[in-house]
Amino acid sequence: AACFKEVIHSFIKGRTMCLKSVVQLAFLLLLQLQGGVANDSSKKYSSFATDLRSQLLEPYDKVVPPPSERLINYSKAGVDVGLQVRFFKVQQVDLAHGEMKLKVWVRMAWTDERLSWDPLAYGNITHTFFLAAGPTFPEDTEIWLPDLQLFNAHEGLSLTLEAANAQVDSNGSVFWSRPGVLHTMCKFSGLVAFPFDNLFCAMEWGGWTLSSEYQGIYLMGDTPGYDFSEVEETAGTSYQEYVISEVRVSKNAIFYAAHPAPWEIVKFEITLGRATFYYIIMIVFPSILITVLSFGVFWMDPQIGERLSFGITLVLVIEVMKGTVAVFVPICGELLWVDLFMMVNLVFCCLSLVETMLVLFLAFYTEESLLPAWMSIPEWPKKLLQSNFQYHGSTYQSCGAGKMYRSLMKNKTDASDFPKIPLSMTRVSNIAGQSISTSDFAKLIFFENLFFLLDKDADGILKIADVVRMMSFVILTMDDEHCAMEIARVAQARGRDYLNRDEFIQLCVEFLWTTTSEEIQIGVTNYQSGRNHRQKCAEDYWTKWSRAIDSRAQYWIPSIYLMVMVVVMNLDFTDSYRDGTSAMFEGPGPAQMSATGVVESLITPFVGA
Repeated sequence: AACFKEVIHSFIKGRTMCLKSVVQLAFLLLLQLQGGVANDSSKKYSSFATDLRSQLLEPYDKVVPPPSERLINYSKAGVDVGLQVRFFKVQQVDLAHGEMKLKVWVRMAWTDERLSWDPLAYGNITHTFFLAAGPTFPEDTEIWLPDLQLFNAHEGLSLTLEAANAQVDSNGSVFWSRPGVLHTMCKFSGLVAFPFDNLFCAMEWGGWTLSSEYQGIYLMGDTPGYDFSEVEETAGTSYQEYVISEVRVSKNAIFYAAHPAPWEIVKFEITLGRATFYYIIMIVFPSILITVLSFGVFWMDPQIGERLSFGITLVLVIEVMKGTVAVFVPICGELLWVDLFMMVNLVFCCLSLVETMLVLFLAFYTEESLLPAWMSIPEWPKKLLQSNFQYHGSTYQSCGAGKMYRSLMKNKTDASDFPKIPLSMTRVSNIAGQSISTSDFAKLIFFENLFFLLDKDADGILKIADVVRMMSFVILTMDDEHCAMEIARVAQARGRDYLNRDEFIQLCVEFLWTTTSEEIQIGVTNYQSGRNHRQKCAEDYWTKWSRAIDSRAQYWIPSIYLMVMVVVMNLDFTDSYRDGTSAMFEGPGPAQMSATGVVESLITPFVGA
């Protein structure tokens, strides 16, 4: 048919035809009139193709590379093989195991001069087919097949690509296309920017047994080396996480010490785009919303009991979301963007919780100092950690009634007329053996009851300082300084700053035995009132501090969070895995920020202010 068309075309153009051409034209016309011409679409194709295949395969060696016109100069033996991968769709991406599956059509083309024939000798057929299961299936393969392997395949091509026949044309051109799945082991790059990442995975193709000395590689197609399936309606992706956004193909040659010839390698760099919107609405936005909600505790009154439980609940929610994120990313040492994002939200949720704990502690604190009595620290932090509220007038530490009594008595009598306080335990020995009246018996019981009343910690001891304060409210003739000095002299022999119950009763006998029970009760009641009033003042003071912390936290913590989040959202995390030479790292990798991100980070504080 081709010869017939060529003869007719030459005749129409007015070209001079040789006698051979005229004879061929007459022969073809005769066969056409007799209905004896066979072609690729005629009924006799099968018989001619069967004869052709038997003739071509009779002396054929399917192990030796075929002869052909090579494109290179350093070797004329063997053949050059064209390669093209037609991508159908992304089937699976497994980040945890570093694997990718792509539905593809792998196409190869080469010239095998041993499989060429004259169409006129075989019913004018121009192509036929041969079994080509694969090089690893010799019993199902009739012709030589290229030795091209995917180096980083998880499973061999013989297991993932389906068997398909090879089409051979009359000039010896062979076209072999196989559908299947490329199961690739990927050294992913770009995952550090998850979920705003573009994943990069490289596939390397090359000869396994045959070097470029016998098998060269060239790239086929309009877009050399690859193509996308657009004709079939089932091609492409929908409702999937990944889509192939870009493919780059390059070819280079490498040398091995054991073999001097070059080995050509074809590298496919595949860029996978991710469906980012899903992660924005499922992870990014809820995390930001929960963190912002945690700032709501700054506007809650400390008296609300659910304030602390609300903050704890939101911290737990952030932890649950971190567990959800862990499902989508592999366990690795590299710090991913999403790890930094979740860490920032967790830190600010915990900061809100810590602020709540501090505010609740101060709101219900009634002591004058935040430090325990046994702790000794420098003076400047000690002033910072104790109350410094302004109190107008006397406090319960100093009895105002005693001060007034001593002021009135100072004009009427000398200080020598005041009752003297013994300097040692003499009164107990003086009254020992004497008869005890009912009033004295009641006084002793009251002294013990007074101990239980003053022992608010229920630890069985009273501080000397507390006893001094109480005595100053009961013994109006003695101020704090003299009372402390006298009691210290009495307790000096014990070598400690506290009294137990028995020692307190003895001390009361020495100092208060001559004082009536009514006076003692009135003085103790006055002491308790002063102590309660002092505690109320301290409580109000620390409550003001708690409200001051809340008022400042309402502005500063959300503002700082906004600034930090602007910086985080504009950070571009990268890695160096794409070049294939860098080793695995741990912790944060290279990070940069666009010019827009820098401007946004700088103006955010002023906008927030």
